[in-house]
Amino acid sequence: MKKNLKKAAAILTTAAMCASMPMMVNAEENEKSGEGYKVGFCLQSMDVAVWNTMSEGMKARAEELGADYDCQVANNDVATQIANIENMVAQGYDAIIIHAFDREAFADVVKEALNQGVVICAYDDNIIDASTGEPVDYQLTFLCDNYEIGYRVGTMAAEWTKENFPDEEKIQFGLLCHREFQYQWDRVDGIEDAIAEIDPRIEIVEELEGLVIEDGVAAAETWIQSYPDMKGVVATNDTALMGFSEAWTTAGKDLNDENFGMFGNDGVKDAIDLVADGTILRGDVGLDVYNGGADALEACIKVLNGEEAENVIMPMINVTVDTADEWKADENLYK
Repeated sequence: MKKNLKKAAAILTTAAMCASMPMMVNAEENEKSGEGYKVGFCLQSMDVAVWNTMSEGMKARAEELGADYDCQVANNDVATQIANIENMVAQGYDAIIIHAFDREAFADVVKEALNQGVVICAYDDNIIDASTGEPVDYQLTFLCDNYEIGYRVGTMAAEWTKENFPDEEKIQFGLLCHREFQYQWDRVDGIEDAIAEIDPRIEIVEELEGLVIEDGVAAAETWIQSYPDMKGVVATNDTALMGFSEAWTTAGKDLNDENFGMFGNDGVKDAIDLVADGTILRGDVGLDVYNGGADALEACIKVLNGEEAENVIMPMINVTVDTADEWKADENLYK
């Protein structure tokens, strides 16, 4: 019941912020509809592989539509992100997609951009006006259903443990996440709710920082020593799991160990390869970031042309050893 209530609340929240499902784009119908426009992406960093793939999707769609495109990276610094937005406004960008990695920090610069006639699309989270606690009145959002992502990760992990450890009373797991961002909390909530519902024998014995490769390496080095009976790891992204798998093999452990399982999300190419090969990375929630990014950019062009444009919700697909080949067959997914 708890899961159903939280899941319903998450869906209602997402529905309030994003009124529709992702757009289905027909590039031929919109050929060169972006000619003369400049669209920018102000991104947190390139530390997470899927963000680079997302930018590639935006760039490709901009080329199809005849628009100029540029991505500026803040290297995880709020002041740099604000300066990047200001620079794009000063350089005459018509639309800016902003990675809202700090919910309240970008409100003032966004208001100024809107006053200058710039179309704004917030990616990953809403941009909040601290004085009201409400989102700034910009045109578009590009969001994930983060609770659903986490719930799928937790479901894959719990179904795997039920099948492979039917006689265990307690099953130790580690959790890798990056608590700085609210959306990561939502993913953790989904993971925990799915585990509690499907296989409550799973015990999260420790949570460690998990955003970049180095975090995964550090976690593996710690847990291999501290929790020799640990059966798996759930994570809120793939990049940290790539580091974990590297440290796992460096420690002399078998990448095909049948008694260990990792479960994450994003759909990073290297992660999908590990899933397809039947390694300890057994399940991944693949996010279609390439086409999602392309759709977000096209939504900006639609608004600039005075057309109706829908908010974009990231498509997602569960990837296991049985379905990995389907993902790999799509060149826009397998990047």
